[in-house]
Amino acid sequence: MDPAHRHRVPGGAPRTRLDRYAASVFDALASIKQATKLAKRGGVRVNGEPAESSRFVQPGDVIELVEAALPRPRVYERALAVVFEDDDHAVIVKPPGLRTSGNAHRTAEHALAHNLAPSPAADALAWPRPVHRLDARTGGLLLAAKTATAAVSLGRQFERREVHKTYRALAVGRLEGEGEVDVPVDGRDAHTTYRALEHTRSLHSGWLTTVELHPATGRTHQLRRHLAHLGHPVLGDGRYGLEGQILRGAGLFLWALQVCWQDPRTGEGRRAAIEEPPKFAATRRREQRRWERRR
Repeated sequence: MDPAHRHRVPGGAPRTRLDRYAASVFDALASIKQATKLAKRGGVRVNGEPAESSRFVQPGDVIELVEAALPRPRVYERALAVVFEDDDHAVIVKPPGLRTSGNAHRTAEHALAHNLAPSPAADALAWPRPVHRLDARTGGLLLAAKTATAAVSLGRQFERREVHKTYRALAVGRLEGEGEVDVPVDGRDAHTTYRALEHTRSLHSGWLTTVELHPATGRTHQLRRHLAHLGHPVLGDGRYGLEGQILRGAGLFLWALQVCWQDPRTGEGRRAAIEEPPKFAATRRREQRRWERRR
C-alpha cells in the first residue's frame, strides 16, 4: 500500500465520521463528498476491511484508500528537472512556489506523469507519487515512487529516519559554528543540525550566513522555525522572519540540495545532489558590494 494512502489514527483523535476524517488527512480526496463516494465503491478500508462512510474512526484504526478506486488526476504539463530515474523511483527538482501535492491541479505530484517514463514493473502505480513533502516555498530535490515496492520501501525509510537530506539556506544575521536544535514543532519532537558555511556583509541585516541544514525529522516548516528560534530566520521568510528582510521577487532562500536513501529493490545506497541556485551567490555578491559602497 502506498504510504500516501495509508494513515493510522493517532491517540486522542476526536470522534469523527470516516468520510469527514479521510477527507481531512488524505490529499487524494478533494472533499467529504468524494470520500463518501469512494467508500460506497469499497475504496476505503479500515483495519483491512471495506468500511462505510458513516463509521466513526477510533484511535489506532488504520485507514487505507484503494488506489484502483481513486480517480486518476489530470496531468499538469509542466517541465521539471529530473535528477535520477529508474523503473521504480525518481528524484526531481521541485521549483519554489509549487506545492508538492494537494487538491489543486498545479502540483508537483500532478506534473510527475508529464516528466517521468511509465514503469514497466508488474507493481507499477497508476501514476507516480511523491513519498515526502517540501514546503511550497522551498525548492529542491523530491523523491517520487513509480511502483508499490518503492512507495512502501521509501515510506518505511522515512519513518525510520533512514533518508538523509541536506538543505542550504541564507540566514539573516551572523550565525557562528555548528550545533543542534531540539525544539518541538506543533507539539511533536523535531531535531535539526546546522553548520555555518560562509558570512556575508549586508546593509539589510548587518550579516547574512550561508547555512547547511540536516533535518532528522520532517515537521511542517521545521527548518524555518528552527532557524527563527536561533534568531537567524531564513532570508525571505515573511512568516517566521523579520520585517524588512524580504527581497522583492527573490522568494525564500531555502533549498533541498542533497538526498541519500537506499534503493527499494537492492538496498544499495543512493545519492542525488544539485548545486545551490544561482540566486544565492548573486545575493551574496550584491549585498557585499552594497555594504562596501556604503562604508
